[in-house]
Amino acid sequence: MNKMPFCSIIIPALNEEEHLPSCLASLNAQSYPRDRFEIIVVDNGSSDDTHNIARRLSDHVFLKPDVNVGGVRNFGAEKSKGDILIFTDADCLFHPRWLEDGALNIKSEPDTVFGGGIISGDDSNWIQKYWTLNTTERSVQQRSLMGSCIFITKSNFLLAGRFPEDITSGEDTELSEKCMKSGLKVKISPKLSIIHMGTPKNLTDFIKRQAWHGENYFKDIKKSTRDLVFWTILAFIISCFIFSLAAVLTKNLLWLIFPLIFPMVLSAKRIYRSRDPRNIANIHKIFFLDLLYIVGRVKGIIKSISA
Repeated sequence: MNKMPFCSIIIPALNEEEHLPSCLASLNAQSYPRDRFEIIVVDNGSSDDTHNIARRLSDHVFLKPDVNVGGVRNFGAEKSKGDILIFTDADCLFHPRWLEDGALNIKSEPDTVFGGGIISGDDSNWIQKYWTLNTTERSVQQRSLMGSCIFITKSNFLLAGRFPEDITSGEDTELSEKCMKSGLKVKISPKLSIIHMGTPKNLTDFIKRQAWHGENYFKDIKKSTRDLVFWTILAFIISCFIFSLAAVLTKNLLWLIFPLIFPMVLSAKRIYRSRDPRNIANIHKIFFLDLLYIVGRVKGIIKSISA
């Protein structure tokens, strides 16, 4: 273990006093030798006790206000000393071997970028449970990197071109694409999955989160057109107009059922990826969340167009 590479864990934080203590405690309890990694918290301009908590429980704290999350992550990478960079979020929890497993993966495949999925915590409510659709480290919903779990060598991070800094979300997906364009492999490992404490616990926050993501679709339309979810949302919008008109002209409300095909397709895909047939019994809850997911993204698109 003493020959393991030095790692830098980089955490952007903005008003995270609720979750940050648990996150940092989870990292400080890792099986990886404590003198072989550093924890860097980059404060994005918090107005709560985030900065003081980070000073007590991490190795380095830096202040980087008034930039998007990609810029916060890049700033942390600039300040890091590690051969391996690990990006995560301030509202995550990790199993004790998470850092060790990720570092071993990078050591055996240095030209591969590793990511993980999200699993439900023991105290998850129905929204968190049926959005995550994963209670173990058996499967992942994601097919690209998420900011909550990225393992990459510093040299490959610089080769790929770092995180974009001009968007408010989706910087992790963009890095994933940059890595592949640079000739690097991207692998999502169920063993590296984390518990995301910040997953919305009520429907209002859930919709707000999706709207926030949807605001970026038209900031890079070329990139968005390569996103199947983007086309699904556009198809949903168009079908709502068409079938609402059909319902008015024919005086038959059954036409309004047809747009619901799109969230149903998303639900079927997520259930399939979960590899857990028990989720079929709760398809009504899963479908409801996928419908709100699309509604939230549509709300974000409308906001970005009207801005």
